[in-house]
Amino acid sequence: MPHTATNDYLCGMNCIARTLYCMALAALAAACGHRDEPAPPPAPEPEPPAVAERTVLVYMVANNDLGQRGWDAADIAEMRTAAATGGLGQDGRLLVMHKSHEGKSVLKEINSRGAVDTLHVYADDTTPVSAVSIAGMQRAFDDMRRLAPAAHYGLVLWSHGTGWLQDGMPDDGRRRAFGLDGSAMMNVSSLAQALDGQGFEYVYFDCCLMASVEVAYELRHATPLIAASATELPNAGMPYDENIPLLMQGLPAEAAANTFRYYDSMSGSSRTCTMSVIATDGLDALAEATRTLYASASALPQGVMPQAFERGVCRHYDLDHYAELIAGSDEALARWREALRQVVLYADATPRIFNSLTIQRHCGLSTNVVRSADEMALKGYAGLLWASDVASSLPWAR
Repeated sequence: MPHTATNDYLCGMNCIARTLYCMALAALAAACGHRDEPAPPPAPEPEPPAVAERTVLVYMVANNDLGQRGWDAADIAEMRTAAATGGLGQDGRLLVMHKSHEGKSVLKEINSRGAVDTLHVYADDTTPVSAVSIAGMQRAFDDMRRLAPAAHYGLVLWSHGTGWLQDGMPDDGRRRAFGLDGSAMMNVSSLAQALDGQGFEYVYFDCCLMASVEVAYELRHATPLIAASATELPNAGMPYDENIPLLMQGLPAEAAANTFRYYDSMSGSSRTCTMSVIATDGLDALAEATRTLYASASALPQGVMPQAFERGVCRHYDLDHYAELIAGSDEALARWREALRQVVLYADATPRIFNSLTIQRHCGLSTNVVRSADEMALKGYAGLLWASDVASSLPWAR
């Protein structure tokens, strides 16, 4: 067709019409879509967990030979038995922060049916956090309060223990005060920092050698009550199936006494246990009384040592026996013992430890015996508060 002005006009009008038609369809589609697909409402906020009467946390550091040999699994089985048979009471919650021998940290709950619920898995692949670091402990405490809030809290510390020792055991330079996690342990001064302000009504040490006056004095502001052993404990630890109901009722002293009865009823090398319950609010007065006694003390007689609480190389001795051996007078010793009675609420011991260490004296607290100024520095002792506040008063330690 030949090109004309009329053809140009008609083509332009057709283009305009098609454009207007497409715009109308698009507008209609948008309007229909808006009308048929309204925006979803915001998701409701999750309900906060109910506040329990008491939450007990078992802080189980089993990344060691105890876990490899299954002692952690055995104790968790006992906890499940306790829970399934009513041991949590009407309104109790039982949590376990479990660092397994495989190196995984998981916060678990053992519910009233005896089943195990996973509350949180700690992913430490990129930035490892040790279970025996202050940060590792405190994150578990924070999660405990967030996921299982309660009016009262109790803590069980499960693992290896070496008492006050700050710089390692004589036979193992890696070992320190609490909780073997691979090759790491936690100094008692670090443990005090981790527990500071956490509000635990009691700390029950299900590990060896933690009923030390040095340990208790370091923790005196962290918890009002400590249950612990001055000696080694069997690998099986306390009977959780029997003790969980007591701990849930806020009765750690009864749990400690029950642990002692459990082992005292056995025979042979299995009859081995010491247990103590320590009230920390009396430790400042005991420290003052001990300073007074130490300031006028006489040196230990040649070749005489107090009751030992360890086999082989010993750094933990009976505190009362030590005070008796160095006291300047019977009157000073009597005044000191009155202060001790305000601290040790319960103490008991089997006649022997693993049938190889005879126990003739057991006041419920051990102590390091310093025989010279040079010994103040051994194993980091001088860095402890009891060493600087009390043991430094000894005439031969200055």
